[in-house]
Amino acid sequence: MITAFLLYIGKVAILLAVFYLFYRLLMERETFHRFNRAILLLSVLIAFILPLCEITLHKTVLAASTPASGANVASGVASDSPLATYGNPLLWLFVIYLAGVVLKLLHTAISIYRLNKLISQCEQHPQADGTTIAVCAQNIAPFSWWNTIVFSRRDYQLQDSALLVHERAHINSYHSFDLLLMELAIALQWFNPAIWLTGRELRAVHEYEADASVLSGGVDAHHYLNLLMDRANAKLECKLANAISQQTLKNRFQMMARHRSKPSRLLKVLYLLPVVAITLALNAQTIIHYQAPEPAPSHPVADTILTQVPQKVAPDPVVKPHKQQSTQKTEPQPETALLTISGTVVDEEGNPLLGTAVKVHDGATGTITDFDGKFSLKVPKGTVVDFLNIGVATVSIQVKSDMTDQKIILKKDGSN
Repeated sequence: MITAFLLYIGKVAILLAVFYLFYRLLMERETFHRFNRAILLLSVLIAFILPLCEITLHKTVLAASTPASGANVASGVASDSPLATYGNPLLWLFVIYLAGVVLKLLHTAISIYRLNKLISQCEQHPQADGTTIAVCAQNIAPFSWWNTIVFSRRDYQLQDSALLVHERAHINSYHSFDLLLMELAIALQWFNPAIWLTGRELRAVHEYEADASVLSGGVDAHHYLNLLMDRANAKLECKLANAISQQTLKNRFQMMARHRSKPSRLLKVLYLLPVVAITLALNAQTIIHYQAPEPAPSHPVADTILTQVPQKVAPDPVVKPHKQQSTQKTEPQPETALLTISGTVVDEEGNPLLGTAVKVHDGATGTITDFDGKFSLKVPKGTVVDFLNIGVATVSIQVKSDMTDQKIILKKDGSN
């Protein structure tokens, strides 16, 4: 279970890195701000969902007779021992990963608490559009959080419409929801630089989208640029919410001066399709069902004792009863008592092995394990039963009595 989860997290990390690289190369400089925002969020969601989508192909093959490798049935004590569990490097890797997730979530929770505490200490001014302007006594850069716009007292008294339009654009576009979603994704992929860079790109797109709303309203561009530069020098800055930051001003100026991209350049987003197709192909798996070969049909020999007598010759009344008497004394031999062997076939980690061939050694009788790795077979006493699957060593068991609820552990080829 731990191995499968860590493998899933690794696949997500690779997909996030690929999506971020393609975004930087193809879409970062385009002016489709709302579309780019959707692409970034969609890339994160696809990266987490795509590894869970597996294309399963089924194939049925005849189970060939394989010589026993001399492996015995493991009792399961070694795999459950404390040394085998706590000495597993994957377990420690999983613990480190969980610790990072918890620390990041705790950091986000503390940031939200401090942000709400700061807003609660501000002077509240409800607006007609449902938003609230919170006036802070400290010199803080303007920012928005859900339906609240936080201004310093200086900015509130200035009553500059450009700042108000900018922050309302963040609120109307639900940018706070994007930030919380990205914080969760960062927590789950805290070790991956690609998710941190994707979060930074998303924040930049938020600012591009808000800047476009301000300039489309007829605000003078030079006045707006000076206003941003002045507010970016504030002593306090909110890291979690959408706030004016000195670090993003240069890119924002360049984006505002850029000509609008042609609609045909939207086709570049089709890079998602080959990435998704390749991922599905690599994630496909083939389940092989082993089927024991059917025994050759038997052709019973017809009884020709009576038919061999010429029809023209009258049957001897003495001999015929003698033949009938001898045939009546011949009784069928009793069938050999069958013993039952049943249980579950698992791998070294305890996962059930679907499709394992359970067959009589050098014989045609057998069965296949089901989805839970369970099997049941009736064989004569003393029969050797083989357990075969691809990539694991064959296990052979001699049935001397009824053997129910057996736990058969198949080890990988070459493992001790």
